[in-house]
Amino acid sequence: MQSSLPELGPVEVLLMLVAVPVVVLLALMSRRSLLLMLGGLLFLASIGVARDWRGSIYGSWLLPLQNARNVVFAGLSVLLLLGAMPMIGNSRVGRPPFVAWIILAIGLYQGFMRITHEGAEAGLISMAFAIATIVPIMFILPSLIRDREDIRDYSFVVGVGFLLFVGACVIQAGLEPSRLTIGLQDRFIGVAANPQHAGTIAAGCMIFAAWRIWGEPLARGVPLWIIVFGACGVAILLTGSRTAIAMAGVGILVLAYRRAGRSILILPIGIALAFAALKIAETLGIDLPLARLTEGGDTRSVAWAELLADFRSSPIAGIGMGELEMSENSFLFGAASFGIGMLLLTLLLAVAILAQCVAIFRATLPYRRLRPSADLVIGFNLAYLFGANFEGYIMSRNSGAMILILISSSLASVLLSAIASAESSGDPDFALAWGLDELVLSDEEIAAEDEEEGDFNTDSEDAAPIEGVKSAHQA
Repeated sequence: MQSSLPELGPVEVLLMLVAVPVVVLLALMSRRSLLLMLGGLLFLASIGVARDWRGSIYGSWLLPLQNARNVVFAGLSVLLLLGAMPMIGNSRVGRPPFVAWIILAIGLYQGFMRITHEGAEAGLISMAFAIATIVPIMFILPSLIRDREDIRDYSFVVGVGFLLFVGACVIQAGLEPSRLTIGLQDRFIGVAANPQHAGTIAAGCMIFAAWRIWGEPLARGVPLWIIVFGACGVAILLTGSRTAIAMAGVGILVLAYRRAGRSILILPIGIALAFAALKIAETLGIDLPLARLTEGGDTRSVAWAELLADFRSSPIAGIGMGELEMSENSFLFGAASFGIGMLLLTLLLAVAILAQCVAIFRATLPYRRLRPSADLVIGFNLAYLFGANFEGYIMSRNSGAMILILISSSLASVLLSAIASAESSGDPDFALAWGLDELVLSDEEIAAEDEEEGDFNTDSEDAAPIEGVKSAHQA
């Protein structure tokens, strides 16, 4: 990061003065506007300045925004927080997840250690950016969800961010398509900073798209999500990122675990769409980087060894992020950059994410309607941790991966809070609004509902009997 804040001209200052009241008013007036702007944040987190092997800027038509994305992201986050204050204050179940607090601690510790490596100004600015980019999102996301029906709004945010990314790529293709790929193998970057960045974003979006398709196979919006699913698959193949392929595979396997034999046609549909797109590209004479996916070879061991050596050379404070050339492992990248303290924080994050997976799995076992949402949390969380062993995105304060893990962990936090509140309060209306039918309805009523709805949002496991609200309701 630069050691000083970027200079703003009179035009930029005027635009900011206009944007401040507009963004706040939109967030106050319309919940849908807030969701759209959160999708815009995901888009901003997904773009970046690409550089070729010489270090020269590999500019796209979005270069001015890519250069200023940190400032724009931080400013928009703070404005959204101001606009969302009433919603945050009125939320019954919205509370920042523990995972988010650790992510914030990582950002603050990074800024603190930058004081040592780069000076007070750089470190304090880094800490300010961590607060401005992480705190608003960690408070807004859990407060969005008022009942079970609102959970799909998280996927709406992801869909908006991905479609904006696709739209930017389409415009670039119309202007100068060669800028969509980079390197000797012409790996796809779109408007991201590198192929790995583009691949991890596509993998995360693919998991959310699969969840929407499986959860509501007959809904009107499913064709769009099938298109998103196929587009993500194509993007991953074009990046040549084996990490992204594995991340998508981990997430989809978790989603499919309790749904095997039901709605499984999503897999051949997605493969068919990807194959059709690849054939079109071949017909147009576009050289695809697919050889990298099958050629084998170890592209990580050297990087890991170098990061480990850098950490050993300065285990207390690290050598500073600016001195590193490799970032192919979030834990080693953090340790080499900022020492043992950062290593412990990143490992604590991994433990917290795994603990969240266990907690949400256990809490939702008795509630058939919430199991699909639990599967999304577990699937994405495991994919995120898998990718962190091969990419350095845990260290980023405003990457697409950070937004997605905050969405996933917020979903888990909301579900755990809703279950605890329903079980303790004995409020049947609240329980039904959150899909906790087992607390209120009899087994016969639940079976009748499942038959009427086609059983799309549940799985075949029998729910464990629950006492409390249910017995009171039946009495």
